[in-house]
Amino acid sequence: MKKLGNKFILVVILIIVFIVSLQVYRAYSNSNVDTNSYLTLVKGNGTLNELRLNIQDEYILSSWDKVRVIWDSSLAVIKWGDGSLTRLGWNTKISIEQNEISRDYTNINISFDLIAGKTWSNVVSFIGSDSSFTQTFDWIEAGVRGTVFDVDLDKEFVHVTDHMVELTDISWNTFTITEGKSLSLDTFTNIDVSEFIETIEDAAWAKLNTQFDNDYVWVLKDDLTAALKSENPFSFILEWISPKYKIIKVLDTASDFTLVEEQINKLNAKNRQKTYTAILSRYQSMNFIGARWNYEDYKRKVFYKKALISLSDNDVDTQRLLQSSAYDLQDIVESKSTKGISETLALLSENKQALWDIDMSFLSGWLEYLPAGLLEEFKTSFWDISSLLNIDLNAIKNINPNSVWDLLNGADWAVQDFLDKNVGGLLQSITE
Repeated sequence: MKKLGNKFILVVILIIVFIVSLQVYRAYSNSNVDTNSYLTLVKGNGTLNELRLNIQDEYILSSWDKVRVIWDSSLAVIKWGDGSLTRLGWNTKISIEQNEISRDYTNINISFDLIAGKTWSNVVSFIGSDSSFTQTFDWIEAGVRGTVFDVDLDKEFVHVTDHMVELTDISWNTFTITEGKSLSLDTFTNIDVSEFIETIEDAAWAKLNTQFDNDYVWVLKDDLTAALKSENPFSFILEWISPKYKIIKVLDTASDFTLVEEQINKLNAKNRQKTYTAILSRYQSMNFIGARWNYEDYKRKVFYKKALISLSDNDVDTQRLLQSSAYDLQDIVESKSTKGISETLALLSENKQALWDIDMSFLSGWLEYLPAGLLEEFKTSFWDISSLLNIDLNAIKNINPNSVWDLLNGADWAVQDFLDKNVGGLLQSITE
């Protein structure tokens, strides 16, 4: 009986070990992550290959699929496997060329061809050297180096709402479109901002997508907040058996980045790459966060960037992380978070040696809106490389932030009133 009792206890222990190991595996693996891309018809009519779409049903997309949105009031949206979105306007046709997303989100390769109509894309992931998000049209390729852009073949333009897009034509000539700028596909020249707003832009389409993007980003933010607060009951085991998990735990909770550095410095060469991959995978869920968001969320994003830069041996990825940080500084106009801007300035300053090939000249028009103290901090930190940034620091004078804020609010109200009066009816017909 004693031997039978010992065997029973051993079996119970083995079962417990198996259950705990299974929970640890599930918590730490990406085996249950859904990286499929889905097409949804929001309104009107459309087809996927030869299949007629039902409104609000989800359809899994594959490479070489062809999507068509029919009629003037129709609208469809693609949620790519990495969480990015592309909306298809009325009378639009696209062909999916590539749709490959790894389960840990470290390799994202999405490409599609716009055959007719117009699209609006919001890319929420970090597109590193091993990843790409490209859109082709009229023998032109648009490579994303930012967040939000739209292409309209009927009106022949590309407009960048956030960050930047690089166009490559059939002769391998490249054209960079930066935030707030538009390019004519007919002449391959920049379009004057006032001309674009007054005579070219589809105001209803822009307002529709901006509102949808805002709503979607809040969903992503809530998901991120929940993920950062979640606690795995077996986390102590993960921290004990996995250095990379311990660093991620510190990244999610530390108030000072030196605590993260201490853990990174303990890694051997073998674990550094594994840890970089794990952190990059986790970072993809917060790449969309800007300085105008909650400071603690933005601080986590900066900490993750610092960890990636510290662990990376890839100069291209480092430069792209720093480039996105430079764009984050523009959020100061919409944000009164001086702490968030200080975090960004510190990150850029710590990596000045990697700024040589980064375009930061666009900041010259924004730095004057920085509070006086932060402007002086920027000048002190970057004076020795101001020529590389193509910025005349002597010429930048501080503008009263409160006056600018009031002016922007007044302008926003005027634009909103105009849109409500002129395109509100059309927008309502699309979204009902």
